[in-house]
Amino acid sequence: MRPEFLLGVYPGEHLESLLVVSGQVIKALRGKATAVYVAPEVPKRYFSLLNIPAGPRGETISSMFGVEWVAEKVFEKVREVLDEYGVEVETRYITGDPAREIVQEIERGGYDFAAVSTSGITGIQRSILGSVSGKVAEYSRTPVLVVKKNTRLCRLLACTDGSKLAACAVKLGAYLAGNLNAELTVLSVARSEELVEIAEKNVEEGAEIAREQGASVRTLVKVGKVRETILEVSRNQDMLLLGSRGLSKLQRLLMGHVSLAMVAHADTNVFVVKSCPAF
Repeated sequence: MRPEFLLGVYPGEHLESLLVVSGQVIKALRGKATAVYVAPEVPKRYFSLLNIPAGPRGETISSMFGVEWVAEKVFEKVREVLDEYGVEVETRYITGDPAREIVQEIERGGYDFAAVSTSGITGIQRSILGSVSGKVAEYSRTPVLVVKKNTRLCRLLACTDGSKLAACAVKLGAYLAGNLNAELTVLSVARSEELVEIAEKNVEEGAEIAREQGASVRTLVKVGKVRETILEVSRNQDMLLLGSRGLSKLQRLLMGHVSLAMVAHADTNVFVVKSCPAF
């Protein structure tokens, strides 16, 4: 079966980046897409801020300003760009909280992947929307591609700690690298010199997974703090892939959460792998 992608789309400069990057990925995976536009409800405090009378419960930004056509303009752009990659796309218009509605739509529709963007949302729009990409990456149970920059995907970095989901991230990276004719690097970070041998074993296992997918791969072992090291190495990469263990709130508080830290702070596109996709 062809994998199905849900794309969370909004107007703005970030839309082009989302479509170009996700278009390459969907084409490489021979998938199809559904673009979802969520018109957010407006918090009451913004009515006074915008100097307009308070609207009824459930009022959306689009309806408040009489611009429901914005979504259709976005969908026109979606069709135009994805058509260049030969990607079949459907569209859906929903109202509600963007992050919650996207996560729920992923579950309802049984999507294999989701893609959202972080760039281009500033000021009052960001205040109303919040960090949609961060919330989707945290709460979705399917792999989530967080698009941060518009680029051709030529250099992919897959991180491994020897876990099952890390192996899934490497496998996905290898499959993409093979179909995109891209370079793949498998990275493992040792927190100390005493752990280097384990890190070396992790990257060799990852490299073997990549070779089974027919990908050309190089391995890299670094010693240092995990999050800081991955951020540094990923700066010259076009996409970072890593598994997410789904830590509890207490574990995130005590240990931190590497994948969410990458979503928040990495300079490149981030693919958070939360389940092992079939392709």
